[in-house]
Amino acid sequence: MDQLNQANEYTYQVLEKLLEFSKDEGISTEQRQKIYDIIEDIEEVRHILYELKNQMRSSIA
Repeated sequence: MDQLNQANEYTYQVLEKLLEFSKDEGISTEQRQKIYDIIEDIEEVRHILYELKNQMRSSIA
């Protein structure tokens, strides 16, 4: 379970970095859109990690 928490935390940190990078005025609109697409994918990974954690909790209980 600790590894899931750690994976979720690292994933969140990557999201924060990407969001900060997306604010850079030096990137194009196309690049910004690609970053947003990646952010959406990473958010889906976080959701899957959350669901997996819930399944593990249910199995333990």
